[in-house]
Amino acid sequence: MPSVPPRLYLTGSMGSGKTTVGPLLADALGVRFVDLDWLVEARTGQTVTALFADVGEAGFRAAETAALAETTTGPDLVVATGGGTLVRAANLALAQAAGAVVWLRVSPVVAAARLGVPTGRPLLAGPDGRPLGGDALRARLRALMEARAPLYARADVTVEADASPDEVVRRILAAFDGRAS
Repeated sequence: MPSVPPRLYLTGSMGSGKTTVGPLLADALGVRFVDLDWLVEARTGQTVTALFADVGEAGFRAAETAALAETTTGPDLVVATGGGTLVRAANLALAQAAGAVVWLRVSPVVAAARLGVPTGRPLLAGPDGRPLGGDALRARLRALMEARAPLYARADVTVEADASPDEVVRRILAAFDGRAS
């Protein structure tokens, strides 16, 4: 088994596979999986969409940071972060102090196909609040990815994630093979 840190934080664009790959990776490592959006929803009693509507992006990000802090102690974990969680320097530092950050790099075309109709994703909604689709969705994803790429690149490991979930897990494990914990 590869030598991995006690916590792995998956980051990347919406549609990169964090929530799909995370449980598979956790199973391979024999550790627990946590989806940060689910933890935020459990702690606030609101969906991400409702939280955005109620307190705005700044309020959501504060709740997200509090949830992230909860994952930095206790048992070993694989954590799927939100696409914007670790672009904040303080959050990235928090995650890297507790484990390692893995960027699942994906193309906008693959991300859009995986997302389908991106309901419940405020950053992928049009001005009318309805989910984007087709070319508009791919363009929004491309713009978000381009803006965030320099921030995602600060991850400890980058894995190309256009592949199947099982292949992405293999790539992550291979990236840690031979590394000290």
